[in-house]
Amino acid sequence: MRRLNAELETRVRERTAQLETTNAELESFSHSVSHDLRAPLRGIAGFAEALEETSGARLDEQGRGHLKRSARRRNVWPC
Repeated sequence: MRRLNAELETRVRERTAQLETTNAELESFSHSVSHDLRAPLRGIAGFAEALEETSGARLDEQGRGHLKRSARRRNVWPC
């Protein structure tokens, strides 16, 4: 019984180590992806702001609605 418990504890420690390694890799990957997406999102935000400033008054209701939604979303982007 003790041998089985010791084997089980060893397996749990090994699996925990594997999960910790995997979690660290996923964290690194998500940080990299987040960082890589910031520049394009800033570019999109800048383009939308420029469009609103230069042509917002000439857009139809649908176009203004798109810009408003874009502005709301820009406020929550982590850029």
